[in-house]
Amino acid sequence: PGYAIWIVMAILLPMAAAAAAGMINGLLVTRVKIQPIVATLILFIAGRGIGQVMTNGNLQVIDDPVLRYIGLGRPLGVPIQVMLMLVVVLVFMWLLRSTVFGRQLIAVGGNEAAARLCGVAVARVKTLAYVICGALAGLAGLIVVGINSSSDANQVGLNMELDAIAAVAVGGTSLAGGRVSIVGTLIGALIM
Repeated sequence: PGYAIWIVMAILLPMAAAAAAGMINGLLVTRVKIQPIVATLILFIAGRGIGQVMTNGNLQVIDDPVLRYIGLGRPLGVPIQVMLMLVVVLVFMWLLRSTVFGRQLIAVGGNEAAARLCGVAVARVKTLAYVICGALAGLAGLIVVGINSSSDANQVGLNMELDAIAAVAVGGTSLAGGRVSIVGTLIGALIM
């Protein structure tokens, strides 16, 4: 039981920390009124620096069979990353099409002022979007750590933000907002 608790904590705590970083980004954007690109770059650079300080700039070897399975496992011959990706895609397709939050998210992305006039709690919706993105970034980080069986605070995720933006754009989602395609983003990511 002790090992199972350790593994659950090893998965949930990094995702929670990444979600907390997303919340900080969301609050910087919604409360402090910092431009989103600036707010995310601030935390991106600061987070990398904090990681360097915490690890003394050393590569952290993380050799655990469960984390390795998250990175390299192939249940039923299909990579676990593909299964996780499909779960995330299906959940967010449902979320955007079938929930109030999904509709509010699209409304805020399309026209923030109009969404506010319609009674949408814009700051809350934007902050929650940052929290969700942070948690998913934490999941992606766990997959990379599982693949490499190590973590380097200076290298993990380096330049992936541009690939993510490009995948969204290639997938047909308008960077001006108001229109989203989860399947298109998936196709864009596969093309990238």
